[in-house]
Amino acid sequence: MTVSTDSTWAPVPADVDANLTGVSTATVASQLLKLGLRDQFLAGVRPLRPGQRLIGAAWTLRTIPAREDLEGLLPGTKPVAGLSLFDAIESTPDGAVLIVDGHGQSRTATGGDILAERLRVRGARGLVTDAGLRDVAGLAETGLPCYSAGATANVSRAYLRVVEQDVPIGCGGVAVYPGDVLVGDDDGVLVVPKEYASQVAAGAAEQEGLERFIGEKVRAGASLRGLYPASAELLAEYRASTEERR
Repeated sequence: MTVSTDSTWAPVPADVDANLTGVSTATVASQLLKLGLRDQFLAGVRPLRPGQRLIGAAWTLRTIPAREDLEGLLPGTKPVAGLSLFDAIESTPDGAVLIVDGHGQSRTATGGDILAERLRVRGARGLVTDAGLRDVAGLAETGLPCYSAGATANVSRAYLRVVEQDVPIGCGGVAVYPGDVLVGDDDGVLVVPKEYASQVAAGAAEQEGLERFIGEKVRAGASLRGLYPASAELLAEYRASTEERR
């Protein structure tokens, strides 16, 4: 497979979207490991509230550390014009997840309730950052899946300057390219490189079905031996039961 590192954004393909619906990040991580991708999980990034599910194509935003004179924070200075977080929100495509490279700055926010509501209205599927978020009560009310390094009241321009969008970034210690598929649940967020998304999603859907079948066996009193990992006999039984349900 030829791996692309271009910055062309595209929405999550319909088959990938369908196969990943209801699939856990743990299952997706297992499928990524089969391909040799060992650590695609965003470190330190947690869901705003339990029960959130996230599937969407990454719309990336890169920041650099802020400098007081450029942000108008020194006496006698004015903010120097440039790309803003508002610009990125107004550019985020329908079906995308805005993911912000916040350099792990949990003490500053890269979004709040009004910005998240605007993203939701525009059709975005979520907001992810390895920095903080503010107005968390209002954020929860928007219904937009939000993941961050924690809550903070500090404003972003005191710490971070937005410089580019729709470019490769690092977030939570993981490389993220525009259009990569982001999958989130109560554990956090995983990045699936877009080139592998169809293969990983199909394998994850199959694995999730098998693990539900194994779970039924365990609840019925079966030993894990021969179930996990699945033996050839169990796999044959699972496939037979799947065909029967169809």
